[in-house]
Amino acid sequence: MSDVMRRRWAAGPVLLLVAVLSSCSSTAGSASSSGTGPRPLVASADAAPVGSSVDVASAARRSTGATAAAASRCTTADLRASIPEKPTPGTSQKGIHVTFRNQSSAQCTLYGYPGAEFRSATGDRWDLVRSLGVARRPITLAPGAQAHATLTYLPTDPSDGTGNPVFSPTALVFIPPDEQTSLIVPWTLGPVLRQDAATHPGTYISALEPGS
Repeated sequence: MSDVMRRRWAAGPVLLLVAVLSSCSSTAGSASSSGTGPRPLVASADAAPVGSSVDVASAARRSTGATAAAASRCTTADLRASIPEKPTPGTSQKGIHVTFRNQSSAQCTLYGYPGAEFRSATGDRWDLVRSLGVARRPITLAPGAQAHATLTYLPTDPSDGTGNPVFSPTALVFIPPDEQTSLIVPWTLGPVLRQDAATHPGTYISALEPGS
């Protein structure tokens, strides 16, 4: 075989390799320009690159800690509920603060409405409706700090001769937001005009707010 032929055969694979590389480069450039591109990498324990396991683990610990802190809501056991013990005179509509104190040793978060229910000595129950007058917002309570909901109610005098229906609560039952167990406080503020079947009752509970 002549020297010219040998040089042509030797150059053939090189030209083929250059053509293949040019084709790959063109394909990659087309994907990038189309706006699709490769998907972003998601750091996870299963797909961690070599040499990055320590960084991924520490990031996971930070993420877990942040989630736990954000999700640390006040449980029923963390809280103590209270209301005023003495009524104010008159039968006009009144409002009182239902106070929730964080009695635990750690801060916790409240958000939304407490469930509220009147109970009578005979076992009668009245679930109070929610007022939209107060916007919901997260409230973080340090140990000993307080939040409150406003309970608006219509007192009544059973002896006034009007014949209005009367509900005589002996207890007020609260369930903190996202909890299942309740807090019970004595009700000593007198009879309430019964409106548990009314479309717009004069007795209702607001969302929680900071302070007492």
